[in-house]
Amino acid sequence: MIRMQLSTRREATALHTYLSERLEEKSAVRVLNETVEVELFHPLDGDAQNALTEALTDYILDRYQEKWMNEILTNVFYFTEEADREQILEIARAIFAGEKPELPNVNQLPSRRKLISEAIFDLVCEQASFSFQSLVTFRLSGYYQCLMRYLEIAIDEYKLQQEYAAFVDKLRRIVKAYRPLRNVVYAIDCQPMRLYDEHFKPIENTNAIRSFYPLLKQWGVDAEPSILLTLIGLSPLKVFVYTDRQDDGMMRTLLNVFEERVEFRPLAEAKKIDL
Repeated sequence: MIRMQLSTRREATALHTYLSERLEEKSAVRVLNETVEVELFHPLDGDAQNALTEALTDYILDRYQEKWMNEILTNVFYFTEEADREQILEIARAIFAGEKPELPNVNQLPSRRKLISEAIFDLVCEQASFSFQSLVTFRLSGYYQCLMRYLEIAIDEYKLQQEYAAFVDKLRRIVKAYRPLRNVVYAIDCQPMRLYDEHFKPIENTNAIRSFYPLLKQWGVDAEPSILLTLIGLSPLKVFVYTDRQDDGMMRTLLNVFEERVEFRPLAEAKKIDL
């Protein structure tokens, strides 16, 4: 018999319902006030112990993980705005789902599920009685620290995204403020990228197009000369970019800065017009 003491009858009822659905015929689950009793029909049966461990692990991940992460962001990292916390949580969820393998140290993060299940499995094997709060405080401290590490990486990524958004916004305002030096520019994605004007003539000596690099300081933009800043110097009304890598970071930045002025076309089409 395993007895789990929860803080309220509501929490006990929620856990009782969850375990009853998950364990089915492997155990009898009862609720009495704030206590949930789980009686394994086959105490020495490894399958029953594993089933209860997995059920409790899923319950904690489903019901408490987001709540605890919100509390950490508020009380430890002092993100008081809900919008900020939600964006950080969205990044954390992507890390959980394996969608951010490029982020630093992600591959060194421990398994959240493993940390929880190992702590719970010991209690299940002992057929112990325990309070949920003591489980969280003493047995899940490693999991809590793990969440902190995930959130630290998510916060770093969030701050980088905020800096990138501010950088792009400044460049976008520069483009809108400048008088266009070309109506149309054709950009061919090669090394180095080639630029042509509306008459399909090469745009050469791009470093001298506009001596606006020092002026970027006035906008709070600290960047080295690049094809992106050259295009900003030209400020064309339309940019046709011939490329096969629209998802590349530079291409996404071009789109974010020039917005509707940019049109991507397949690189092979450049050959049709002898570019």
